[in-house]
Amino acid sequence: MKKEICTFREEIRKIIDQGYTKVWLNKKASKRIDYIFKLGQEQFIESEVIAENETFILLGQNIGANLKKKLEILFNNYLN
Repeated sequence: MKKEICTFREEIRKIIDQGYTKVWLNKKASKRIDYIFKLGQEQFIESEVIAENETFILLGQNIGANLKKKLEILFNNYLN
């Protein structure tokens, strides 16, 4: 799974504007959420769930509808 996560991170890096958006991946662990990685700069806006499965949750800030769809596809390709 480490290889998939690294590849997923690199694919996200290619499609987001890191000065304008923030995306981060967390792993669900019982009642807590463990941080795995983040890309981009912190924004002073509310975060949203981009994609989620039984094991992982992808969150983002300042994500447009088009970018959200691309991130959902990448999430499903690498982490489902």
